[in-house]
Amino acid sequence: MNRIVYAWVLSLFIVILTSASCRADGAGTVEERMNGYLAGARVSEGVQELSAELIGTPENDQLRLATGFLQFAEAVQTLGQSWYRYGLRTDSEFARSIPFLRIPVPHNPDPKPISNGEARQILARFVEDLMAAEKTLSGINSEAVKLGVHIGRGHLDFNSSGEGEETEALWTIYAKLNRRVKITKEQADTFLVRLDAGDVYWLRGYCHLLTALLDFYLAHDDSQLFDHTAQLFFSDPVTSYPFLRQSKPGRHDYTPFIDAIALIHLLNLPVADASRSEAALGHLEQVVSLSRTSWDLYEKETDDDCEWIPNSNQTGVVPGVNVTEDMVVQWRAFLDEAESLLAGENLIPFWRGEKPLGVNLRRVFTEPETFDLVLWVQGTGAVPYLEEGRLTDPNFWSRLMRTFNGQFVGFALWFN
Repeated sequence: MNRIVYAWVLSLFIVILTSASCRADGAGTVEERMNGYLAGARVSEGVQELSAELIGTPENDQLRLATGFLQFAEAVQTLGQSWYRYGLRTDSEFARSIPFLRIPVPHNPDPKPISNGEARQILARFVEDLMAAEKTLSGINSEAVKLGVHIGRGHLDFNSSGEGEETEALWTIYAKLNRRVKITKEQADTFLVRLDAGDVYWLRGYCHLLTALLDFYLAHDDSQLFDHTAQLFFSDPVTSYPFLRQSKPGRHDYTPFIDAIALIHLLNLPVADASRSEAALGHLEQVVSLSRTSWDLYEKETDDDCEWIPNSNQTGVVPGVNVTEDMVVQWRAFLDEAESLLAGENLIPFWRGEKPLGVNLRRVFTEPETFDLVLWVQGTGAVPYLEEGRLTDPNFWSRLMRTFNGQFVGFALWFN
């Protein structure tokens, strides 16, 4: 399950495909068309055509789910196309280790120069696109809605060539991100997920989760960070130090590691837009609420139909992973605890000093100050948010880890 952590947003589309057994049966017209758009790398065309059709039949929840799913796919595709246009360095270990830069776009031999403002606009556009998908999905009312998705056949047109190339197949992308996983095209071709009402709320929750992360980042000024370290991520960044893009030939070029030290040093980000920070809190609260609803729906299910996230009586499409009743109980307890932390009712125990103080997580978002990673690790960065009060119980978190066999983070990113 740790692979889910590292695969980042693409894992919303793709899972381990090595033992898929579900098949489409009696796929409807909407389902067939949606899968055709996805397989043919015509995601944007699909969004346009299905959105126009949805205007005339807004009560068609399967059409709405297909449209919202393709809008989500288009959001990821647009992000990838932007990174391709500006020469994201997919050969860089640093880029591959940072969320939202991990998309393995093809190498662009003629990239455009990118400025800090343009990079921020790309991320802001991604937020807008995610929220457009979420808005579409929020109109679904039926608890009986279903949509079969042939994820293994999907393509995203990252280089804007107008066609789905082998390197842009979702299963190929997943294999690149998870080199230890061996997947064949034949295995990918048979893989089917049948999204249901619970998955609608799951996908909406993921839209809010990704938006929360980006809103918090965009709430801060990263111009100095970009100016000194953008060469780690882009082929031709517009900065005050063009010599940083030049490296000495030979086997022992240590400049990337020196630049990485500078990156850590410069993770000192002043507040640029406090409203985005507070908005991030609202999105996280939505994640908790939507997850509760998704699990209410999952636990009502009595079928066993190519489940993306199964309840304790179902078999999911992710091979070798079982969801137990105790996991569901503890997940719901986690949602309660997360809600209390976001509300500032429970505090995160402070890791230094003798006095039992805690960090008020809510105030981190509502009263943002310069974010300095090193000072947060040291403890002094947390000082503005320290309070006396009820601390979250360490025994609860230990119990949570035991229930999920030490893999809670991976399950959390899957469960959402």
